[in-house]
Amino acid sequence: MAKKSNTVYVCQSCGQSYPKWQGNCSACGEWNTLAAEPVAGVTAGPGGAFNFRSGSANLSLCQPLADVACERMPRLQTGLDTFDELIGGGIVPGAITLIGGEPGVGKSTFMLQLSSRLGVNVKPIVYVSGEESPLQIKLRADRLRIGNDRDIFLVAEQNLEASLGCIMSYLPKLLIVDSIQTVFSPQLEATPGSVAQIRECAAVLTKFGKDRGLPVFIVGHVTKEGAIAGPKILEHIVDTVLYFEGEVNSNYRILRVFKNRFGASGEVAVFQMTAAGLMPVLNPSDFFVNRQRLESPGVVVVPLLEGTRCILAELQALVTHSFLSMPRRVVSGLDSNRLNLVLAVLEKHAGLKFYNKDVFANVAGGLRMSEPGGDLGFAMALVGSAWDRSLPPDLLLAGELTLSGEIRPVGQLERRINEGRRFGFRRFLVPAGGEAPAGPDILRARTIREAVDLVFPGRGAPRPD
Repeated sequence: MAKKSNTVYVCQSCGQSYPKWQGNCSACGEWNTLAAEPVAGVTAGPGGAFNFRSGSANLSLCQPLADVACERMPRLQTGLDTFDELIGGGIVPGAITLIGGEPGVGKSTFMLQLSSRLGVNVKPIVYVSGEESPLQIKLRADRLRIGNDRDIFLVAEQNLEASLGCIMSYLPKLLIVDSIQTVFSPQLEATPGSVAQIRECAAVLTKFGKDRGLPVFIVGHVTKEGAIAGPKILEHIVDTVLYFEGEVNSNYRILRVFKNRFGASGEVAVFQMTAAGLMPVLNPSDFFVNRQRLESPGVVVVPLLEGTRCILAELQALVTHSFLSMPRRVVSGLDSNRLNLVLAVLEKHAGLKFYNKDVFANVAGGLRMSEPGGDLGFAMALVGSAWDRSLPPDLLLAGELTLSGEIRPVGQLERRINEGRRFGFRRFLVPAGGEAPAGPDILRARTIREAVDLVFPGRGAPRPD
C-alpha cells in the first residue's frame, strides 16, 4: 500500500490545493504559483472517524440566542475624526483590522501616525515590524514629528510567537503588525508569505487579540492584480478590511472600507500626502474638481457616491478619428466594459458612430467610477468630444443608462444635487422618474436622445440607421 503523502501543493494566488504539483492552477488560471506545504495532522478514531468520547475534546457551550449577554463596549477614539467616521465611530476593542495597499502608498506612515494620535489616551502601543529595523522606524517618526515616542514600543522580529511572547509583560492596548507577509510561525515549515503561514499567523493574531480585547492592525501587501496577498483567506479571518488607493506619484490617497463587521462597508476617506504625513481632506470635491476649469469638449463633472459620501469627479473623454483596423479603447479610473456599454447605447439609440473612432476616457485625480450614477455624464462627455462641443459649465448630470436607451434613477439623488449646489452648479439634468426636488433648475430626461437634445440644443442627434 502506498504511503499517504503529508504534503499538498497550494496555489499562492487563490489558495486552491492539489495532491501533486502542476504548472497551471485550474482554479485561477495562474502559472507556476503552486508551492509545497505540509498537511496538518488530524487525530481520528477507529475507521477514520473523529473521536468525540468524553475527555478527547473540549465541550463547547450551546445556549439560546436570547440568553447571550449583549454588552456595548466603548470604542477607542483615534483623534482622526475622518478615520473614526470611516470605521463606524472608533476602534472596537478586540477588533482585527487589515490595511492593504500598493508599496509606497503610505500604509506604514499612516500606522505610525495612528499610533501617535492614540498614544495620547491609549498606551502602551506595540509596533511589530518584520521588514524594517527600529532605526528606520525612528527616522520616519522624526520626519513625522511624533512626540509621544515613549508610549510606542518597537519589536523588530519576524518570528511571530517570539514577538507576542516579548510583549506579554507590557500589556499593550493596541498591536500593529507590519506586515503579515513577513512574519512567520515556527510551528510550520512553510516560508514566510506562503498561504499556510499567512493563514496561521492571522489565526494566531486573531486569537491573541480576541482573548485580551486587544485591537490588532495588520498591514498586508497586495499582488500585481491589486488584491491583498494571501489570498482571500486573510480577508475572511479579520473583522475590517481597508484599502489604500491612489497613484503613488499623486498627493492624494483614498482609504476605502471593503469589509466592516462593526460599521458600514463602502465608506471612503480622502487623505493628502504631505511632509508631515497623511492629512485628512474634509471636502474632497474641492480637490478633485477645479472650480476655474476651462470649458473643453469631452469634460464633465459628475456626482459619485462613495459609501454615504458624495464626491464630485471630473470625467474626461477624447474621441478622435482612427486609422487602425480595430479602434483603440483606453480607460483609466473606470471599467472598460462600462465604456463599451455606453458606446453601444449611443450608437443604437442616439445615432452616433464610433466604429472608426479611437476613444480615450479618464477619471481625473485618481478616483474610480465604480457606480452607474455617472453614466449619463460620461455619455454626454463622449458626445461632446465627438461633436467638438463643450457642455454647459453650470450643468450637473446624474443618471444610469440602460441597454434600451432609457435613463434610470440613481440612489440618493438629492444628496448629489446638494453637493452640486454647494460647488456652484445651477442646473441639474436627472432621470424623469427620479425623486429629485421640483424646481426651475431641475431638468428631466427619459431617454438618451432627450438628454442629448437638452445638453446640446440646436443640433439634434441623427436618426439611427
